[in-house]
Amino acid sequence: MPTALNDLEEIGALTPEQAAVKRQAEQKRQEHLRREREAKKQQSFYDRFPDSDDRFYFIAGYTSGGAPYGVTWEEMGLSPWELPGEES
Repeated sequence: MPTALNDLEEIGALTPEQAAVKRQAEQKRQEHLRREREAKKQQSFYDRFPDSDDRFYFIAGYTSGGAPYGVTWEEMGLSPWELPGEES
């Protein structure tokens, strides 16, 4: 799209101000799409690993007081939500 905007601006179909507004709108659209992709990726992980959270890689169970216990991300040598074999 930046090339198309440059071309339209070059032939006079868009003023520099109009082109700047359209470039800014395109940047916002791209950022929105990136956030959507990240959210889908994280939701996919949640769906595959429902027994995980931001502290535990695997939640084995809960104490009588409701505290989770299991294997932490740190014990696995991973960052939260990182899959084994994935580079962070």
